[in-house]
Amino acid sequence: MKAVGGFLAFPLVVIVGGLLVIAAIAGGLPASSVAGPLNALYNEARVPAQYRQWIAKAGQVCPEVTPQLLAAQMEQESGWDPLIVSPVGAQGIAQFMPGTWATWATDGDGDGTKSVWSPADAILAAAHYDCALAAQVRGYVDSGRAHGNIQDLMLAAYNAGPNRIVEYGGIPPFAETQGYVRTIRALMDKYQSIVPNVPQGTGFGATVVSVALQQRGLPYSWGGGDVDGPSEGFGPTGAGILGFDCSGLVIYAIYQASGGRISLPHSSEIQVTMGQAVPRDFAVMQPGDVIGFDLKNNGDYGHIGIYIGNGQMVHAPKPGDQVKISSLTDAFYAGATWQVRRFG
Repeated sequence: MKAVGGFLAFPLVVIVGGLLVIAAIAGGLPASSVAGPLNALYNEARVPAQYRQWIAKAGQVCPEVTPQLLAAQMEQESGWDPLIVSPVGAQGIAQFMPGTWATWATDGDGDGTKSVWSPADAILAAAHYDCALAAQVRGYVDSGRAHGNIQDLMLAAYNAGPNRIVEYGGIPPFAETQGYVRTIRALMDKYQSIVPNVPQGTGFGATVVSVALQQRGLPYSWGGGDVDGPSEGFGPTGAGILGFDCSGLVIYAIYQASGGRISLPHSSEIQVTMGQAVPRDFAVMQPGDVIGFDLKNNGDYGHIGIYIGNGQMVHAPKPGDQVKISSLTDAFYAGATWQVRRFG
């Protein structure tokens, strides 16, 4: 995975009760050209055995196209039938139309041929096509021509065409397209394990985890999130988006778990200096602990998440993404410097 860099910070000036409050908004805005890790909770046991290696391989092409998303698409498109032909002529497990296949044909298994009837070739081609659409709609979001979750916009573009995303500034209001996005999202849950066997920690920590997990699926919004929950953020990756950035999610979870006693600043850099220091050791860490990441190992703690147990965290990763669970054993995070803090 590529490293996330370029987290920005700027002062936010707010008048509260006649007092001038200056709060640093930081922790959560990487450069749009870089990408974070995949959701690590893909459950390949639900994928037919003969296709597992190709779904896993194709799920590494780009961060937006996870193995579980591809698996959901293959089920929706063909029911995993590599020889099916639709009434309109779409072919194979990924249901490519002949003209589209001519553009995206891929030799997925390295046998020297590119066949739409080969599951390996078709699945890899579908991933490359999805990733190209993801890059295209990300450009629309970055330029302000569209708003929404990048994966959802990618799926909508797959169904209705990318031009429709620009035309409507997001997912178009077509029942078929909106239904397609909802269907893939629902099927994705079949191919992923959500928080398996999270151990119980303190009552406070368990509440922090519970509150944070309830936000899963909400969009990333730079500067978004406060003690009251998701809020509209700022700038091109926050304005008009009701959600959380990484430090905003921590603010909300800690505030709610503490019954309003602990109100943290909206800055990952400051949050990692607060609370009680905890060793970076899964045997000592408890669910509800907050983990700040210096991703470049240069002293900049530009990202932060909430430990949920079993080497996993819940966090708001980056623009175009959503609140989700990721593995702390992923090299992307394992290679960073950590600050682990406990607030209750």
